[in-house]
Amino acid sequence: MESGNRIGAIVVPGFRRRPTSFSVGNVRRRLQRKRLLKRYLGNSEVRLIEFGKPYDWDALGRPLSGIGADVLISYAFPNLVPQDVLAGFRKGGLNLHPALLPNYRGPHPVHRLVVDGQHAVYGGVTLHRMSAAYDEGDILAQVAFSDEDWVSRQSLAHATATAFRMLVSGAVPAYCRGALSGMPQPAGEFIWAELEPDHMMVLPTMPIEHVARLWRVLGTVPGIYLSMAGSNVRLGFQIRRLGPPTGKAPIRRWARVEFDLADGRVVHWTYSRLLKRLAKVRGLLAPARVAEPHLEMRLFGRSE
Repeated sequence: MESGNRIGAIVVPGFRRRPTSFSVGNVRRRLQRKRLLKRYLGNSEVRLIEFGKPYDWDALGRPLSGIGADVLISYAFPNLVPQDVLAGFRKGGLNLHPALLPNYRGPHPVHRLVVDGQHAVYGGVTLHRMSAAYDEGDILAQVAFSDEDWVSRQSLAHATATAFRMLVSGAVPAYCRGALSGMPQPAGEFIWAELEPDHMMVLPTMPIEHVARLWRVLGTVPGIYLSMAGSNVRLGFQIRRLGPPTGKAPIRRWARVEFDLADGRVVHWTYSRLLKRLAKVRGLLAPARVAEPHLEMRLFGRSE
């Protein structure tokens, strides 16, 4: 909108449970969404469309057909958008993917980047054309992240939002007016970013900083786990470092667990609903300081 463009509609996830009668929870969620629209878009009239499972693309196409938008922009939608839906937009559809394509295509790129220790190499956001396959369309623009952008959950969220803003306000208008054509993705074998149960396990060969980063990204959902005595213990954040590794087996006490890592022995909280609430209160009382990210946008196929 700041670039002189118009938002025709915003499609948001439908509620998981469709109540057969009045639902206070659904009313509260709808009011919250309206407040967010008011906060970010002011008095601009933008239609909010709820779209949930089972996906009825014909029902969605009817309200979208009357909007007359040039392009559809998607983020974090778990399914392929049918080609006949994209054909209803003059410039088709674009997707914001939180990794530097063609690396880490798939549903869980942020999680796998941290698990594989490749966050500082392939971390960032890619704007690409939507095609008949997942994350394989032509790349229009990219914004790369640095290691500092992964210091905390807040810093990562802030860098991602800043990158989205740059790509949507800068690259999308250029693409719509024909000044940005994009670049086909190279052929080859690339990591498919899907999270498996083994990726969430903490191993004694891991450095302390790697485990801390796993917690910051995976700690709440879906969690990180330590194998102890034939069962998996879900970990919270680190309390303290005790010193060098001792070679002793992990020890579990009330609400915490002590274990060796590659560069030291640490104590972590064990995860619980109470810890989740305490972590939320802790974040509200002492929010992490988020520096303004220094991001640069790279354009592909620029003609002006």
